[in-house]
Amino acid sequence: MTTLTAIAALLAMLQSPSPPPASIAEPASALPVDATTVPGDPASTAVKLREIDTRMTVPVLINGKGPYRFIVDSGATRTVISSRLAAELGLPSAGTVPLHSVGGESDVPAVQIDNLYVGALPAKAIVAPVLDEANLGGEGILGIDTLAHKKVVIDLVHHRMSVEPADTVIRRAAANEIVVTARSRFGQLVLADADVSGQHVYAIVDTGSMVTIGNSVLQDKLVQHKRAIPQPVTITDVTGRKIVASYAPIRDLRLGAFHMSNVTIAFDDAHVFERFGLTKKPAMLLGMDMMQAFTRVSIDFARRRVRLLRAGESDGGISVSIRPTG
Repeated sequence: MTTLTAIAALLAMLQSPSPPPASIAEPASALPVDATTVPGDPASTAVKLREIDTRMTVPVLINGKGPYRFIVDSGATRTVISSRLAAELGLPSAGTVPLHSVGGESDVPAVQIDNLYVGALPAKAIVAPVLDEANLGGEGILGIDTLAHKKVVIDLVHHRMSVEPADTVIRRAAANEIVVTARSRFGQLVLADADVSGQHVYAIVDTGSMVTIGNSVLQDKLVQHKRAIPQPVTITDVTGRKIVASYAPIRDLRLGAFHMSNVTIAFDDAHVFERFGLTKKPAMLLGMDMMQAFTRVSIDFARRRVRLLRAGESDGGISVSIRPTG
């Protein structure tokens, strides 16, 4: 089986239009290069194929203590806390809750958080699943239950991420910006105006994923047309469950009017695609590796808008419609 070190070297050569920065400010907790990880619940998937964790974190206060660094995961429906931090804070048990991860569904322990603060936003009480920090890749994950009615802004130039109040007015697209709107499904936004090497694909924006992962339907269609030759790789989900997936270089990924060449996608018939009703449709989770093509990404969950800003474009603003699956 191909080693992850070799895959990391391959990705370093293939990523386009420009390689990611050599370092990421305030990255998620580092994991061994030969480890794989999939953070989030249920829609977040990530294969640790690179030495640099491209996910970003924000400071979080829990019951007035902190700050703690949490990964912002637009593909996760629930906020998750590491077992180490939950024990350190003495959080009371909330029994068990169902958790949907890449490898499947399982019941996991949970704790009660009375007050979770993100920036200057109002505090929120939640029941959070508890998982091992080694599998999470950080002290915790902010999911849709915390991000709902808010806006996530990713600054790829200064390598910062913030959670802010949602926009109160709709502003026009800038000359170098794509604006994507949609109705929400399970809190996630599903881009319909996207394709991979000419194959239409449903793309879920997933800030908790280090790389992009496609389902088996997309893989089969690309292989059938000789647009990808997958190689095996091992994925470990947040519960520690290991599954064998595959990866392949893809010649072109289009999001609206933007094209990215020679990108690498991991493939697996993950449980998340079943949960979103995408087992029979070409689909993928759009990870942070693809976000590196833009200078800023804004995800407004309240207005259901995604803004993708890219430097050096001279065309007029473009509005791209997206729709939910099902």
